[in-house]
Amino acid sequence: MNYQQLHQAVQSAAGLRLRLRLQPLYGAGEIVFPCTVAGGKYQISNRRIPGYDQSVSCAILDSVQSQANRMEDALLADIRDGKLKLPHLETDFGGIDGLLKEIGKITCFEAPHRIFDAILRDSVNEKGIHFPLTELGQKVIHSNAKDATAIFQVSPASLLFGSWDSTGVSGGLGEKYTRCVVSEVVGINTEQATRAGTRIDPLNLSVSIQPDKILKDTKDEMWTQIAKSRKKFDKPSEINHSSVPWPKEGAQLHGGVSVDYIQQSTTVSFAALRQLHFPVGGKDQSSFAHAVLAAIALHAAALNTECGWHLRSRCDLILDDGVSPEWEILGGSVATKETLSADATRDVLKEAIAKAKEAGLPWNDDPIHLKPSAALQKLVVASQKSHRESATAE
Repeated sequence: MNYQQLHQAVQSAAGLRLRLRLQPLYGAGEIVFPCTVAGGKYQISNRRIPGYDQSVSCAILDSVQSQANRMEDALLADIRDGKLKLPHLETDFGGIDGLLKEIGKITCFEAPHRIFDAILRDSVNEKGIHFPLTELGQKVIHSNAKDATAIFQVSPASLLFGSWDSTGVSGGLGEKYTRCVVSEVVGINTEQATRAGTRIDPLNLSVSIQPDKILKDTKDEMWTQIAKSRKKFDKPSEINHSSVPWPKEGAQLHGGVSVDYIQQSTTVSFAALRQLHFPVGGKDQSSFAHAVLAAIALHAAALNTECGWHLRSRCDLILDDGVSPEWEILGGSVATKETLSADATRDVLKEAIAKAKEAGLPWNDDPIHLKPSAALQKLVVASQKSHRESATAE
């Protein structure tokens, strides 16, 4: 797929789709561990899947939100490797007095609410002005679907992956930008397992021994510090020694799932992109911006695929035998299926950016550098100290 094909498709086709059939790295039918929600529960529901007579139980192995984060991380890695230039904001937490743990830089690729995140809202430029109160920041805040040019200039990924100015100066009146690229990894026809075990203590300490009695006649600086923060100190387990069985008696611990196969589905909605408009100098240059956004999505997905599928501990996946990552254009005049490497999608994206610049669309090659405001600095320092103190007290 070249730039011309993508530019034409984004104006009339429904979108792009990539479907991949995966299996556990450990072998077909082996246990994998899905993502969990509150209470350590798996997200499992019945779905209608082609090839099955009835609906089957399916487990989400990686959610839409998690996949979006992985694609954003892949784009940021490409930028930091010097292979690509994409507009973005970054707040540098370096050099803050009192930090117990370094934070480094946080960009709108990593911030939960992207360009509208509170971290960036509470960050200032070299003149000490909060970004939303700068001239460009004001343009971003007053952007909407009828004219999203300012966001395209400083954070196109915020348009692509979805964002909402819900906590800034606009309050609840802030514009919402829908997610235009969606990816999800799902285990098909699941069987749940349970697990139990014991954390083995190499010292094999007896539970009858009482550390508090030892401490009365034996000086130990570490135990003394721990004793100050513990209500009980009469068992080795109170100071993290001895063997510990899990889960607790009567409880049940999820032990992963086995599945028939795993499917990753990634789509880029051209219809959603066409809801965004980009007027420049009285001319509608939306098609060039749409092509850039589609190319970013295509490249992010290609990078995500080439990174592989280490989703979490005991959830490593590989392509099923004979499967290759083939993209297809849906709803277009010509049916297209094509395997694209990240090198190929990067070239398409660079050409799309060049064409957009020629059309007069604003574009920041370099990131906008910010620092946390004095108030945010104090908040972070105080929070780290509080975490340290509360962790010691538990």
